[in-house]
This record gives sequence, C-alpha cells and structure tokens, in this order.
Amino acid sequence: MRESRVTDGPGNGSDNIWDRLRRRKVVQWGIAYAAGSWGFLQGLSYLSTVFAWSAQLQRYATVAFLVGLPIALVLAWYHGDRGHQRVSGREFAILTVLLLLGGGLFWWVGRLPPAPVAIAAGPGATQAQAPAAAGPSIAVLPFVNMSGDKENEYFSDGISEELLNVLVRVDGLGVASRTSSFGYKGSQLGTADIAKALKVNHVLEGSVRKSGNHVRITAQLIDAVNDRHLWSESYDRELTDIFAIQAEIANSIVTALRGQLEPAKAAATVSVRADTENVEAYQLYLKARELFIARSDLKESVRLFEQVTQLDPSFARGWEGLAAAAAVMMSWGFDDRDYNALTESAAERALELDATLSMPWAALSFAQRSRLPVDYAKVLDLNNRAIAADPRNATAYLWRSIAWTHVGEFDRALADQASCLAIDPAYQNCIRWNGLTLLFMGETERALARFQTGIDADFIFNRAESFVAALLKTNQPVAARMLLRELGVERDLRKAVLDVAARKGQRHPEADKLVARYIAEGRSKQAKQLQLAGSVQIRIWLGDYDGLAAAPDLDGYTVVMWDPNAPGLRNSAGFKRVIERLGVLAYWRTKGFPPQCRAAGEQDFTCD
Repeated sequence: MRESRVTDGPGNGSDNIWDRLRRRKVVQWGIAYAAGSWGFLQGLSYLSTVFAWSAQLQRYATVAFLVGLPIALVLAWYHGDRGHQRVSGREFAILTVLLLLGGGLFWWVGRLPPAPVAIAAGPGATQAQAPAAAGPSIAVLPFVNMSGDKENEYFSDGISEELLNVLVRVDGLGVASRTSSFGYKGSQLGTADIAKALKVNHVLEGSVRKSGNHVRITAQLIDAVNDRHLWSESYDRELTDIFAIQAEIANSIVTALRGQLEPAKAAATVSVRADTENVEAYQLYLKARELFIARSDLKESVRLFEQVTQLDPSFARGWEGLAAAAAVMMSWGFDDRDYNALTESAAERALELDATLSMPWAALSFAQRSRLPVDYAKVLDLNNRAIAADPRNATAYLWRSIAWTHVGEFDRALADQASCLAIDPAYQNCIRWNGLTLLFMGETERALARFQTGIDADFIFNRAESFVAALLKTNQPVAARMLLRELGVERDLRKAVLDVAARKGQRHPEADKLVARYIAEGRSKQAKQLQLAGSVQIRIWLGDYDGLAAAPDLDGYTVVMWDPNAPGLRNSAGFKRVIERLGVLAYWRTKGFPPQCRAAGEQDFTCD
C-alpha cells in the first residue's frame, strides 16, 4: 500500500495548526521574545530603584513589550518558512486577531490607574496600601533633635515646619498638615504605616544637630508605597545659611519626584526668601511660634515675638506671629494688658511689610470680636481677606466658622469647618467647634461623638462647658459630673447644675450667690479656667436667663447663647437683650435672619 504523506502546502486544511506554528518557528520566536523582554524589564526595575526613576517608565515599557509580542509572532510566521508564503483564510484571521490583541492591550493597559503596591512587612505589621492621594504627596515628620539639649527641640521642630511651609507652595504636590504630621512625633510606627494613616505616598524625615552658630541637618525622602529611599543628604553649615539649606532640600525633593509631577510644575525651581538676616531673631521666632502653636505658654510667646520684632523691625513674619499670639490672649483668660491694641498694631505692621500675608487679617478679625457691639460684617470681611490671601489657612476658616456660629448661621459654619478639616484633619479645635455647631443645631448624638474625639486626644477644656447639658440630656449624669469637676467646678455648684437640669431649667434660687462666689471671688482652684466659661455660662446652667444681660463678661460668649439644651433660653427676654447688646441683631437686620430666627414686628424677633 502506498504510504500517504500529508504536506503543509497552501490551503491544506488537514495539517495541525500547532505543527505549522512550530515549523514556521513562531513558538521559538515567542519563547525567545518573552525571555528577552523579561530580562530587560528586570534590569529596568533595578536601575529604576538605583536612580529613583518614575514607576511610570516601567509601566510603559511593559506595555510596549506586550504590544510587540503579536508583532514578533507575525514576523515569525512570514519569515519562519520561506517555502510557504501564501496565507490561507484561517491563517489570515489568526494574524488579524493577534494584531488586534496587541492594539487592545496597548489601549487597555494604558488606561489602567496605578495599582496599589503592598509592602512586605515583618510579623505582626500591617500591609501598607497605595495612599488615597491621586498624585504625589508628602508628610514632613518632625526632625529629631540631635543636639543633646532639650531646649533646642523648638529649633528642630521649627525647621521641619519651615520645610513643610515651603513644600506647600509646590504646585501638584499634596502636603499633610503640620498638626497631622507632628501628631506622630516620637511614634514607634514605621514610615509605611504613618504614610498610610496620613494618606500620603512619600515621607520626609531627618535630624538636626545645632551647636552655637553651626547646624548639621540630615534629611531623607522615602517612597512609602514602594518602601525605598529616593534621596538623602546632609548639610553642615552656619546658621546664616539656614534659608539656603531649606531651598536645597525642597528642590531636591522636587527633583526626586519629577517623574510624578506635571512637566511644567516639575521644572519649576523652589525659592525660599530670607525674610530676616538676623539669626538671633529667626531662632527666637521659631521658639515663639512653637509656644503659640502648642498654647503651652502664651505670655512667653508674646514676649518672645516682641523681642523678635525689636531685633529685626523689618521681619514681617515676626509681626505676624505677634499679632496671632496677642489675638488669642483674652480668650485664654489673660487681661493684664490691652492685647487687642497690640494685635491690631502688630497686624497692621506685618501687612505694611508684606501685603501677601494671611494671618494678620485673621488676627484683626479675632480682635474685632472683642468690641461690643461686634461689627460682624467687618469680622467676616476680615476673615474673607485672610482666606483670599491663603486658601490653606485652616485657622482662618475656623475663625470665620466661629463668627458664623455667633450669628446663628450654622450651615455656613459647618461648611467652613469642613474646609478647615480638609486642610488639617487633626485640628482639634476645629473638631471641637464642629461638635459645638452640631450641638446648637440639635444634633446631640453627633455632637457628643465629636466631643469624644477631643477627649480621646486629651483635648478637654476648650468650650467643654457647652456639653454638660447635652450629657445630662442623654442620661449620662456621671459623665456630666466628671466633666464639671474637670472644669474646676466645686461640689456645691455641681450639685446646683444637676438640680436645675432635673427641674427642666427652672432657675436656681441661689443663682446670684453662686455666680458671685465662683466668678467674682474666684473660689475655684481652677478659677482661671472656669472664667473661660464666664458668668454667662454659669447663669445658663442655673436657669438665670434674666441675669444674662447684666453679665460683665459678654464679649466673646455669644456662642453659649445657642445651647438648645437650656429649656426656654432662645426666646427669653435675657437672650434677646444679649443678642441685641452683642451686635447680632444689627447684623440680622442688615444681612437677614438665620433659618431658626425671624423678625416679629419692627422691634422684636423670635427663634426656634
């Protein structure tokens, strides 16, 4: 019998497609191409790590090799067997599919967002995921003080904040707030975990060693997503070069992130203006600013800022710091001098030297609230100017929200608090005022949750007195008692407050006597702190609404008048007299009443 022989001639459908692929060397070409591509990509990955190249380069190289695979297979098909050039219909369909597959891969992979990258962690550690920020972002952790002198802590913290303030001005770079970043000072958490908590993908950390007029600063930039160092450098300089060092560090960071920033933004050079040539003034400025931010010794902060402005009268930020510190002194119970006048003169001088500053406008608005009757239209306008000068000034949003709360515009207050917390999520005073606003709107449970956030962070005193009635309303008398005690309220007044609450706000018969003992005589061991609440708050606690209008300490305490947990307060005669005396009614008649209040004839009004 004649042996049957099958050939792979043109159009012969009996041949196995796999055999034809092998004969045309398509399989061999495919294996060689894949092996070569894999080796190239491994080498590229190594070089990217060494030279801190952008991860986008590896991504597009991978896409290019994927697209090239079907092209290589097509070339192999045509050139693998010169004796069979004609392509059948089925073969043509296969080649077409391969080319379409390559094009489809290029389109699909090119549209994929960057994938989250998990970081290998030790036993018990959490896995760090890609941060929420869409673009490059960074947290500046407080630099470690290596000076061996605890007194130099202010300097290392101050340099860290100065760098943060420089990086904030880099377009396209998200920067975690100072409050959020400094919350991890001394933390034992790893860099990846801190970055995850702060929702950033890079971390700047370092150390400062200061000795006399010499400083050594070491800084390193870490890619927290891929767990690798991008850049590190040490600077041994004289203190006179401190602004140049800040500029070098900032520009090194921009260079390291150049592949992630938009081309126009990455090409920009970061400049740091040396706004004082007096090294002593600059060091005192850093120390005064740290004391102000921590609110640890405000009188010393004011004293140091005044010394700064004496050493260098042209140092605009020194005057700005003095205005901000002086502005809050009265609200912290200091009345030993005219701090409003100091605030205004310092703010005006700061703006004369540098009209682009934001905080002087905010300080002027704060001082304006202490003059009765308050011109709330002017207060709000000054805050508007502060925010226009620097839309990232979280304090300006907070202070404007307080003004909105004073005039009963709670929705607007919530909006400003949301802006404040978007800039600085760990800003405890902003969280507290957010809780207060919710409380005044009748959202008691949500308000207490925000109050609890502050308690957990050991942020207790500021406006805590407003939450006493809310705790009693929600059947938490023990918590209310403990809070009153924490505020420095002694036993007889604590008992009176609880008695009034139990009697649905009925006036306590010894209200005048209790107010006199705890405010005028300062009997409490924490009388200074209790005076922050003022006799206004104590009279509200005791149901003495008619005595409110005669209170000597009304300025700054409009906000407590909105407590919804004081039965009958909002439509009492005392409430109405206070609202008029404070200037709120004049603002309403000019700008309109808030949603919960309305005019009742030409002279009167009513509030829900």
